Amino acid sequence: MFEPPPAFLTAIVRKRSRVLAPAVLTGLTVHAVAASSFGIWPGDVTYAVTWGVIAVLAILTAAIVRQRIPVRFAHLAAIAVLWCPMFATALTLYTTRNQVFAVFFIVQVASAGILLHTRLVLSTLAIGSVLATALLLRSGQPYSGVFASTIVVAALFATMIHFLMLRALVEAEGHRVAEAQTNKQLARRLTELEQSQVARATLQEQLLHAQRMEAVGTLAAGIAHDMNNVLASVTSFASLLRDDIGESEDVNQILQQAERGAALTRGLLAFSRRGQYRKQVVHVERVVRDVLPLLARTLPKSIEIRAELVLGDVCIEADPVHIHQVLVNFGLNAADAMDGKGTIVITGDVITLDGSSFSLPAGRYIRLRVTDTGRGMDSATRSRVFEPFFTTKLLGHGTGLGLSTVWGVVQAHGGAVDVESAVGEGTTFRAHLPVTDRKPAAQVGPRVSQPILRRSTVLVVDDEAAVRESTRRLLQKIGLDVVTAIHGEDALRVFAEHGDAIKLVVLDMGMPVMGGAECFRHIRERSAVPVLIATGYAVDAEAQALVAAGATILEKPFPSADLQREVARLMHRPS
Repeated sequence: MFEPPPAFLTAIVRKRSRVLAPAVLTGLTVHAVAASSFGIWPGDVTYAVTWGVIAVLAILTAAIVRQRIPVRFAHLAAIAVLWCPMFATALTLYTTRNQVFAVFFIVQVASAGILLHTRLVLSTLAIGSVLATALLLRSGQPYSGVFASTIVVAALFATMIHFLMLRALVEAEGHRVAEAQTNKQLARRLTELEQSQVARATLQEQLLHAQRMEAVGTLAAGIAHDMNNVLASVTSFASLLRDDIGESEDVNQILQQAERGAALTRGLLAFSRRGQYRKQVVHVERVVRDVLPLLARTLPKSIEIRAELVLGDVCIEADPVHIHQVLVNFGLNAADAMDGKGTIVITGDVITLDGSSFSLPAGRYIRLRVTDTGRGMDSATRSRVFEPFFTTKLLGHGTGLGLSTVWGVVQAHGGAVDVESAVGEGTTFRAHLPVTDRKPAAQVGPRVSQPILRRSTVLVVDDEAAVRESTRRLLQKIGLDVVTAIHGEDALRVFAEHGDAIKLVVLDMGMPVMGGAECFRHIRERSAVPVLIATGYAVDAEAQALVAAGATILEKPFPSADLQREVARLMHRPS
């Protein structure tokens, strides 16, 4: 309690002093004038000193009212205001020995209780009580002892008032601080609640978007599966027809259109994340710089392409062909948005995500950005830009699969893609791909296909009759005997019937009754015969698992030469 008073008590004292000082000044002035009017003359010297004290008090009051007293002297100024009348009263009592001034002393001593500096208050009460008692006893007047004891009681009463008031003020300040802290906490919690609601709404929107994209992706994958089988049979039969009649422009057109359809289905499979990815560790900057000449040849000469890359030797695990596809699709979309004239800036850097962005795990990511100076997009277009078959182009000028393919490729590589755009302010597409600490493997030269040295039997397994027939005829043309099966169980039966005569199995993945993956495992339990997985629909992890187990992958639809060359290579390989 004898500690220096806290700042809030000093503020209260300064506020009180602005009211108390003028009141004390007025009271002392009235006291000086009234004393002589009632015939109580203290003497010329005392009277002059009293008016001198009034002058000092007036100066002090003016300084307090105008707040010219420094904060650290606020309590001393308040005590000085109280001591001015006490000094004048003590001097008058000393010179007149009139006990009537003891009444003023009682009031002045009691008034000290309203001050808030405990040490100064107690010192003032002690000195004032001793001084008044000594002066009263010196006067030798009747009832001097009564007045002296009354002053002591007033000092005790003032002490009690001081402590009670001080405690009440401290408690009130404590409540005020607690209330302020509570309000601050409530405000912070309200802000956190608002932020969590915004984050929840954002996550809900992302979830709905992901569910919608997943549903569309499942549909796209199913369409791509069926179309790949159709295109595979068209390509094979067209190749057979060309072999029979020689070079034909019509047949070449059939093959070209089939390849165009194959490109569309590859886009659908990439969007659905069920495409075939030949992932490897690659330097991102090299992959990006490899695609720049292709963009320069593809886009109009009026478009400036700038690359600002700060990637160094940072690597990712990706299929470089599909990363090329991502950048090309970004470039084509940017060129359309700029109507063939403007600037495309491709930037790349490495950032660290904390796990709260794009629903990606925390870690280091490559950030590829493609920015154009085109017309930009409104919010409605931005929300649908990655949906398959959505396009703002005129009929016949786009399939709407470019950006959906990008979305599928980036998702399948463990990353995320988004877009920033506003009407009239251009567009920036951003792709985030996880960084790997692995280094690229040493490049190995391509293996040369070997001719088939002996007539052998090949088992072709596919649930599509047209694919089975076309594959059978292509293999027969290079001197192989071919047996066929319509699904996995049928393939195991045929394999058991022909025994060791079967030297190669051409196996589809997606089939009824028993799929290709299960059929491969059963075949591998019985034999080490080479297996060629010919499919246009396979989950990347499942396909890689089969490759790891010894299978070879050939993606539908495939040119007849690719099938024949791969079969020749596998047939030449020792069992």
